[in-house]
Amino acid sequence: MRHIIYDGDSFYELDEDCLRKKEEEERKKETAWQKEKMARAGKAGRRQGSAALK
Repeated sequence: MRHIIYDGDSFYELDEDCLRKKEEEERKKETAWQKEKMARAGKAGRRQGSAALK
């Protein structure tokens, strides 16, 4: 479904399917970023733990 938004002298056409797809891609990127961040934090924790054992 498409919507037209008027903003002063300009107008924009929004395609809801495209917006949903873009939002889904952004969520996937955010999730991947969070997983990568957690993986790096886990590796750092393991390095600190192994140093404490020595």
